[in-house]
Formats: sequence, C-alpha cells, structure tokens
Amino acid sequence: MSKRRLFSLKSEDETHDLGKVYSDNEATLRTFGASYMRDPKTSGSLALCNPNGKVVATFDIWIGDWTEAAET
Repeated sequence: MSKRRLFSLKSEDETHDLGKVYSDNEATLRTFGASYMRDPKTSGSLALCNPNGKVVATFDIWIGDWTEAAET
C-alpha cells in the first residue's frame, strides 16, 4: 500500500494553532485557503506546506494572494 504525499494548510492566530487541512492537490489548497483568508471574519495567518512540512507560500492579506517562500 502506497502512502499519498499530502500538502497542508496551517492556520494560526496570535495565540492558537487553528489546525491544518490536507490534500494531495496543491492547487486545491491554494484555492480553498485564498477563499478562507478573503472572508472579512477571518483573522490570523495561513501557510501552505509541501509534503515534507516545509512552508512553500503564505497568504498575504494586504495583497489578497499567495506569496511564495524564499528558497533556502
């Protein structure tokens, strides 16, 4: 049995880890996360992580879109 490699969205605010959402499709998470963050009632931050747990993008509320993480 093969294990699927899952991307994740990690949501948190100033004091709480608000949880994670997983998918094997990065584009689905980007679309879902953007919709979530554009809701005026949403606060906090959102990070998109690759299957290894490394942050690949964060949602920038000021521009209303994803900002790619710098390569290290």
